[in-house]
Amino acid sequence: MAIAIGTVVMMFSYFPYARAFAVPEGAPPAIDVPLVGMALAVAPFVFVAVGFVSQNPKAPRHVLQAMGLLLVIGLGLGLLSPVLGASAGFGAGGAITLNRAPLYDLMRSRVIAVALSAAYVFGLLLVATPAGVFVGGLVPLMALGFADEYRYWRETHPR
Repeated sequence: MAIAIGTVVMMFSYFPYARAFAVPEGAPPAIDVPLVGMALAVAPFVFVAVGFVSQNPKAPRHVLQAMGLLLVIGLGLGLLSPVLGASAGFGAGGAITLNRAPLYDLMRSRVIAVALSAAYVFGLLLVATPAGVFVGGLVPLMALGFADEYRYWRETHPR
């Protein structure tokens, strides 16, 4: 439930951010600053939704850490592609704020899931840019759910 609600809230931050960097063909490069501001204002609510709906007992602190990660990763990878930076930043922030099962250490699986989702978005951005932009908004949090389920399956089904 936390991933679904977080993804819906993320759409209100991610797509305005992606639109802010979209430039019509033949036009000079420009950034729509009000859209970037709106996207950054909505971004904390993504992590608040994920943290509190998943009943993370340390949600307030993890939301602040997730915002820091969003900015650091978003700016770092944003030099390559702003959409890729936002997608990876939301994935990394979601990995921190999503509640962890007490029996399993899920962070390694979640980091791998965020890295794979960022690589997938990057590949799509190179091959089919519109599809890459669309998938970049859907995949990051969903990959965390897949990673958690896979880790749970691996722990409950010994070889």
